[in-house]
Amino acid sequence: MFTQTTLAGPAPAPFLVRRRIAIWRVVLGGILMVLLLTESAAPPPWLMNAMVLVAIAFVSLALVGRLWCALYISGRKGTVLVKDGPYSMSRHPLYVCNFIGMVGLGALTGSLLVLTVLVAAFAILYPAVIRAEEQGMQERFPEYAVYARSTPAFFPQVALYRTPAEWTVNVRAYLRNARDSIWFPLMTAVIEGIRHAHSIDVLPELFDLI
Repeated sequence: MFTQTTLAGPAPAPFLVRRRIAIWRVVLGGILMVLLLTESAAPPPWLMNAMVLVAIAFVSLALVGRLWCALYISGRKGTVLVKDGPYSMSRHPLYVCNFIGMVGLGALTGSLLVLTVLVAAFAILYPAVIRAEEQGMQERFPEYAVYARSTPAFFPQVALYRTPAEWTVNVRAYLRNARDSIWFPLMTAVIEGIRHAHSIDVLPELFDLI
């Protein structure tokens, strides 16, 4: 689902860091199972329409953002300290995009509970991931400390944006990273399919989901 840089260093990575992909698969698989067997309590039509629009906007932004990040990081992970493009505004823009996408998927379900679970899972997992990755980057790149002092870890600071006039892209690595981003629109299609199946009574509804 998410592909991340392999960490180097003498100490083993924490459990949450090593197993984050498996944990996300369990979380998302569990949410899909719940959605298959339940239906979100219908909010007012105007609110549901607004939530769908927000969901589409957030998922689209997450997908475009991840593809933008891939232009800069593909083929350079672990070998070059990338500080341009999205990485000039945030040290972890891929994770920013993941968070935006998670919020979008949660909104698409129409369930406050699902949205809360996704945000909580992100808040539990990713601070540990960021700390572990930053430790590895500091060991690998002596100049990382200077970069860290001038660039936010998570929330982008647009005023810092910079990019070179030309940038060489490793096409094979970029396509591989682009493939890893497809799961956002794929999950969007699956959730919409489940919602439609409930609306025409194809799937059972064991109870209402808040």
